Amino acid sequence: MPIPSDALERTIIVPETGEAPAQAVSGTVETPTLIEESNPISSEALRPAELRIMSLLGQGGMGRVSRAFDPIMNREIAVKELSWQLSDTESHRQDFIREARVTGGLQHPGIVPVHALHAEPSGSLMFTMQAVSGLNLGEWLESPERPVGGRERLQEGLEIFLKICDALAYAHSRGVLHCDIKPDNVMVGDFGSYYLMDWGLSRPKVHEVPPGVRGTPAYMAPEQARNEPLDERADIFGLGAILLDIVTGQTPYGIGSAAHCHARAVKGEVIDIAEAAKGLGVSFRVCKIIERAVAPRKEDRYATVTELRDDVRAFLLGGFHLPRRTFSAGSLLVKEGDVEDTAYLLVSGHCRVYRRINGVETTLRQIGPGDILGELSVLLDTPRTASVQAEDDCTALVIDRNTIERSGAMVGWPAALMRALAQRFRELEIQHDRALSLRPNAPDSDDEDRR
Repeated sequence: MPIPSDALERTIIVPETGEAPAQAVSGTVETPTLIEESNPISSEALRPAELRIMSLLGQGGMGRVSRAFDPIMNREIAVKELSWQLSDTESHRQDFIREARVTGGLQHPGIVPVHALHAEPSGSLMFTMQAVSGLNLGEWLESPERPVGGRERLQEGLEIFLKICDALAYAHSRGVLHCDIKPDNVMVGDFGSYYLMDWGLSRPKVHEVPPGVRGTPAYMAPEQARNEPLDERADIFGLGAILLDIVTGQTPYGIGSAAHCHARAVKGEVIDIAEAAKGLGVSFRVCKIIERAVAPRKEDRYATVTELRDDVRAFLLGGFHLPRRTFSAGSLLVKEGDVEDTAYLLVSGHCRVYRRINGVETTLRQIGPGDILGELSVLLDTPRTASVQAEDDCTALVIDRNTIERSGAMVGWPAALMRALAQRFRELEIQHDRALSLRPNAPDSDDEDRR
């Protein structure tokens, strides 16, 4: 069921009883903040831009983004313009200028570079930045080519997630909170580039609480929904919400309007993560990572982005993101003589490995959780040398040749070494089979360690 669009849009919820008093966040920041609240810049100091607007890329309540051509530099760029309805309000003008200066001061491969800030004779404000071609992460996740629970969505989505963690960790190290982490603010470039976009709601780590709730209800932390002072853990909640979306296609507060999500956020009513992942074959380990990242109490979340990133990276490298298959008791996982390029890593359950020797079905060994079966077929184009039958209900991770090649493990000399060892083992197995075929009564124990 799709998420209502109004639940994903940024909202500014102002209390009906007037402006809330500003509250200062106590504490110190080890690195200087990039948001210089005490050093505003006058728009009179800005020069007009010499640009040719080409096409509209996107538009919202705060303004619009267009593709333009810079004749001086002979290149295409992107231009963000403040909405004319807001241009007459000095507070909105200063917020827009602050966004440009903050983004321009964050120099990281995962943050789009800002080139310059301009003011037109009409009074409108704009800033120019690198043009990025691609999709935002929300569009990427909605593609029918990446269904929820699919291997590509999970593996590639987690790789994108790690890149965004790097960009956000850098911003935090410079004293800047993003405060609007969501899939629509992540750009997936056409050539392997990923960007954390839209720093319009960013705050310094030491800040005054604004007079209204600002953010996207479906992805905001409970303390942000209550308009309390924020720290890095509010952004970590947003990262956890993106991770939940990648894994399950859901958001922390479930399906509903912006008002519905905001009400649940205020109360800290996060959905049951395990229930959201039920039936998707998702590892228990990644569910625990998500649960910690979107914990309603900020004290229960990851303390830093790097801590969350490292857990996700360990999960990815450990192969726990691989697709899973379940086998009922008595069914065959692999069949002797079949030619396939798939191996299995047992996660739960037990299996019997057997083959026919001199026409007799002979048990070779029992295997359980942690054991791998069918590994020769991944490395060599040879028939299965044994059958594997589930003794009880089993779950296994699926490892095929394409997965191994994409991991980089089957490249260069390591790949040649692995294939040579597999071929040598296969040759020894053939020799052993010939020897057994000459014996009239081969006991089962002779082959107990082979499969």
